[in-house]
Amino acid sequence: MFACICRAVTEDQVYAAIDAGATTVEAVANATRAGTGCGSCRPVVEGLIDERCRACPMAELRVA
Repeated sequence: MFACICRAVTEDQVYAAIDAGATTVEAVANATRAGTGCGSCRPVVEGLIDERCRACPMAELRVA
């Protein structure tokens, strides 16, 4: 499923970026271009980051 329609970025691509260390919306945008079009997917990307990082012991240190 697409996380960002403007840039045709899938949820799997966002998860791959997160797994590679992109733990902010800006970092995911830099890695995938998600959120760099109209920006309406930025809350979706934030939700995917939160979901993926929920179990991460350093999640509370993430800067949004």
